[in-house]
Amino acid sequence: MAGFLFFVVGLFYLINAYLIETKHLVSVEADFMPKIYGYLLVVSSAILMLTSLKSQDNQHNLPTDWKRIISVIGLVFLYVLLMQYLGFIITSVPFLFILTLLLTPNYINKKYWIYAVFSIVLPILAYFIFSYYLNLTMPSGILF
Repeated sequence: MAGFLFFVVGLFYLINAYLIETKHLVSVEADFMPKIYGYLLVVSSAILMLTSLKSQDNQHNLPTDWKRIISVIGLVFLYVLLMQYLGFIITSVPFLFILTLLLTPNYINKKYWIYAVFSIVLPILAYFIFSYYLNLTMPSGILF
């Protein structure tokens, strides 16, 4: 079931990646990485669905954490919708922070300062690498 849900989310993400406005100035533009991520999500969720169908041993399956799955799906939808308005950096920082909190298992001690540093440094680094070194236009918003 989780594979199917992420397959639907991947399709939604991929459709919205094709709606990203490009300027056709360079061969690789702002829609390139979202399309790659969308295809990876669709393919990996399809593989998850196929392997779960082949799995005959249900004794070792853990119960599905629906609250976490629905939270991640909602977060991805919100991220995709807000990126065009707020920009890449402003949406990516809280997205990564909340995503790491959601995906960290409950039995692991959460280190919020590491999550915060990761969530701030990675989008800023990615923005400058893609914008200045690869000459790709990233979605800009209010401040960036």
